[in-house]
Amino acid sequence: MRHFLFEDRPYKINPRFKRKRKEMDSAVALAKVLRRLSPRSRANAGSGGSNHFGGGHRTDIRQKCVVKMQYSDSKAAHIVQLDEYLSREGTAVDGSRAPLYGTDIFEYQNNMVDRNFRIFLSPQSDQVNLKEMTENFIQVLELQTGYSFYWQGSNHYNTAHPHSHILINGIDKKGKNVDIPRDIVKTFMREYARDICTSQIGYRTEEEIELEKTREPEAMRFTRIDESIKDICPENNILFSNQIYADRERTLLRLDNLIKMGLCAYNNGAYTLDSQWEESLRANSRYNTFLTARSQLQFSDQANLKVYSGEHGNISGKVTKIFTPEDDTSNNHAVVIECQDGKAYFVPLLKPPSMYDYKTKIRMGLMEGDTINVQTLENQRGRLTPVFYKTNTRYRN
Repeated sequence: MRHFLFEDRPYKINPRFKRKRKEMDSAVALAKVLRRLSPRSRANAGSGGSNHFGGGHRTDIRQKCVVKMQYSDSKAAHIVQLDEYLSREGTAVDGSRAPLYGTDIFEYQNNMVDRNFRIFLSPQSDQVNLKEMTENFIQVLELQTGYSFYWQGSNHYNTAHPHSHILINGIDKKGKNVDIPRDIVKTFMREYARDICTSQIGYRTEEEIELEKTREPEAMRFTRIDESIKDICPENNILFSNQIYADRERTLLRLDNLIKMGLCAYNNGAYTLDSQWEESLRANSRYNTFLTARSQLQFSDQANLKVYSGEHGNISGKVTKIFTPEDDTSNNHAVVIECQDGKAYFVPLLKPPSMYDYKTKIRMGLMEGDTINVQTLENQRGRLTPVFYKTNTRYRN
């Protein structure tokens, strides 16, 4: 036999050779299987059938549920979540404090550590029993990850969509450090939350699906309509109205709403999409104040606003906006920083922002108008955290 590099020399086959298989966490592997076997995946793989959203895909008729997860390594933030946020005044059905449920509260407090996980569950339907959904969600999450959680939950009714908050301690009842795999967060949590909601109240009706279609053009996130726009839009981001055929009415309505969001412009029959329109919509789905921040920039062009990450390195600029989680849909605070070079950054945070003053050697609260330097510190797990420092740099008014 010839050599595999097609050289003119023989080679020998080792009969004892065995290919090494890459080890994979069982929970991660299961989540990937569940992703492939979910009704949505099976529907997308098929052909024919009803097509509610265009693109040749069947609609997943399970109940919908928004799922978000964050984690923190701050014991102080952990205590605030448990003592103040979950059961704060005005969140229960009658406007009082939301009651806690889950692990015995004293048992939870006695085992609290710095690390904590915060999960947000918001079903689309207000017919879902939130406490039952949350308890079932925790049971399945424990089954798939092998942990036995210390956890607390509460249901909030102070927004348009009733929702539940879950707080999970960083060490479980067996003394194991809790670490939820990324693929579980991205796939497993959403899929099983939908299944649990569907098991309670059944599949979505045609009327509910049609109502969702009606509301989709106004969504402040990246939608299926946007996916269709992206498919037909040329590289120069200029789309003429006579190029739109499929689902034309809803697509035009979506483009009109993108104009209102500042992500598109219209002139002489052509829609010109902002170069960062997709990234901005996806950022707003994670941080629901991003588009608001984009529209309120004082010195920078809207297209220059980016979500800050460690890749941007050290930056200096003026704090022009500070956001707090008043709408109860996120635990995130955020700071908008505009720089002398015209760039602007949206910096999401897990706790109220503060800065270190080199001159006084103390840490103080951050205020709009402060001129600061931003650096990133890496913890032992490799996570980058932005840190603010007071500067004396003068900034234009």
